Amino acid sequence: MCRLLIVSDDLQEQSMLQQSINDSFMNIKILPPATTEVEALKITEEFLPEILLISIDHLDIDGFIVKRKIVQTLPNIKVIILTEHESFQSLHQALRCGVIDYLLTPVDFDELKVAIDRCVRSLNQVSLMDILNNKPTVLAKEQINTILDYIHEHYNEEINLTTLADIMHLNRHYVSRFFKEAVGMNFIDYLTAYRIEKAKQLLMKTEEPITEISGTVGYIDSTYFSKLFKKKVGQSPHQFRKQYHGEHTPADLRIIYQ
Repeated sequence: MCRLLIVSDDLQEQSMLQQSINDSFMNIKILPPATTEVEALKITEEFLPEILLISIDHLDIDGFIVKRKIVQTLPNIKVIILTEHESFQSLHQALRCGVIDYLLTPVDFDELKVAIDRCVRSLNQVSLMDILNNKPTVLAKEQINTILDYIHEHYNEEINLTTLADIMHLNRHYVSRFFKEAVGMNFIDYLTAYRIEKAKQLLMKTEEPITEISGTVGYIDSTYFSKLFKKKVGQSPHQFRKQYHGEHTPADLRIIYQ
């Protein structure tokens, strides 16, 4: 989950930006917005945002000064500049400051989505390197838990790496590698294991037909489900139910870094 800070004293602009981001990204947490330099620096210190969306026209002082002070505190923060003035001087200054994008207002929300997507991808490349170096950051931990939360909520639906890549605004191959390094098994093995554990719980606790349980845990073909269950568990669903019905010993597959 990437933390994003909006800095603007235009309340309508704040609201529109928040709505657009919430509609397009499930892996971004919008922090309380700031309307002044003091608020921006205070929120930065308290919440450590990874993305800064700053409207340089709507501040009590020069927006670039606020941006530089925030970057001094968080040198790896990704910055998107918003301005209503299309001037070469401002653009040149933004580029020299290393911003991800420079957008004119009123904001084209498709352009905003692309800019934020670039920020997320840039941050996630860093997170993968942290994982590979055995130094998982808070951001990397939040990202993998966002993916796991999604799997746990939608395991009974058709999910694949492309699904996860789309919701996380990441490259499919990146998600595959990131998941394997963070969780210790590949995505399809994890999804299968989680579905089998859910099936075990239903077999132990309910009288639902096996064909219904198959669909409940995400397998339309009950014959395939039964074969897969036997391969993973060593017993058919019918044999497992006969032996363990009435018991309740679910496995907790969720992996959360401490």
